[in-house]
Amino acid sequence: MNAAQGRDTAPGASWSSGREMTDFEALMWRAEADPRLRSHGVLLDILDHAPDPERLRSAHAWAVQAVPRLRQRVVDDPLRLRPPSWRDTEVDLNYHLTRVRLAADAGVAGALELAAALHMSQFDVARPLWQAMLVEGLPDGKAAYLLKLHHSMSDGQGIMQLFDLLYAPGPDPADDPSWRGAPTGLDEEPEPTAADELRGALGVAWRAVGGAGGMARRAIADPSEALAYARSLPRVLNLPGTPSPLLSERSLGRRVRILECSLADLRAAGRAVGGSVNDAYLAAMIGGLGRYHAKHGTPVGDLPVALPVSTRTKEDVAGGNKFAGAFIAGPAGEADPARRIALIRDRVRTVRDEPALDFMGGTSGLTSRLPTPVLTAMTLRVSSGLNLQASNIPGMTRPAYLAGARIERMFPFGPVPGSAMMATMVTHEGTCCIGVTTDHAAVPDPDLLNDCMRAALDEVLSLAGKPND
Repeated sequence: MNAAQGRDTAPGASWSSGREMTDFEALMWRAEADPRLRSHGVLLDILDHAPDPERLRSAHAWAVQAVPRLRQRVVDDPLRLRPPSWRDTEVDLNYHLTRVRLAADAGVAGALELAAALHMSQFDVARPLWQAMLVEGLPDGKAAYLLKLHHSMSDGQGIMQLFDLLYAPGPDPADDPSWRGAPTGLDEEPEPTAADELRGALGVAWRAVGGAGGMARRAIADPSEALAYARSLPRVLNLPGTPSPLLSERSLGRRVRILECSLADLRAAGRAVGGSVNDAYLAAMIGGLGRYHAKHGTPVGDLPVALPVSTRTKEDVAGGNKFAGAFIAGPAGEADPARRIALIRDRVRTVRDEPALDFMGGTSGLTSRLPTPVLTAMTLRVSSGLNLQASNIPGMTRPAYLAGARIERMFPFGPVPGSAMMATMVTHEGTCCIGVTTDHAAVPDPDLLNDCMRAALDEVLSLAGKPND
């Protein structure tokens, strides 16, 4: 691709391409005034070998040119009349892309320590919101690639769309997207003038107020719909279940651990008892929490669990955040995995059908403009009661290569904004790659938790007669 083809046709030019954050993204961004509510995540790719450093650097240089969001920083409006905006800035690859080598006996555990350290570090907000690290020295000549991204850039499904653009289908240099040539010289959007800023701020404020007015008008036009919405609202806003005292502490410390299994086996386990892959996955994670409580001699029943529900459609542009948050009572006290899957299936189906499911998204135009102490206190009041956030992201079904190295596994470590832990699953070439991020004050023994979750995963897989190897 050459510059003459223009901005809109450049690879990745439309990915998360809005000049401003959405109100929901602004809510996440501004809540980070309290560092416990940081909403970035880290991806750990296991590579079959360490890629050539120059080829890896060239791939990142091309990606920065191909995807505008990767060369933009955030500028917020101090008056909060409008959401934060994205502005082009200089990208120093010596800062954004680093390379380290593990000690000879560090293994994957060493890579996980680096991933946790990266997860705990704060972004430099004067720069674009991404950092990458190549980790050499894994056993059998393998390497790891760590990529840290901020949630305001995109949700998990949007990030997978980005990877589909940037990861090559084969190992040869001709397979790299960059072989087409860097799309340099693309037309840049002009910086807004003061008059543009004022008009934009007034328009955003009007839309924020108008959204509430629109809800009122719809209520008048259809009272039965309004009644159903009003009845749904308490169910959507109130956390179900009882928060565990065992998981009540919060800090800025993070630890990460990994699990994996066959996608076909997990699907078979879910189907064996009338559930889905997602039901079986949640049953394993929630069952692991039940086992963890038993190891500590702490009785447990239903725990508050948060799930993202995708609102993305085929018409939506790639990237961005298109989801609503849902809460279910996670049956951690249910010892029978088949019964646990059935309970989860019914509870997830029920919450997906709630009329008020996207209440937080619908009101974020107003809540994102609240004074900082009010916004952070309101957010923490909800998130600190969550014992688990869990996400299931469909990954790439094709082979994926980074600078000639094949990606064998793709482990995601999601954000933990105020909750005790986050479990995220990405399916990659038929393997379920599960990353678990924990608040170290809530879970001071992450290896024990990981063992409990692994045992619960094996228990779920055994429903189809296929224990995890």
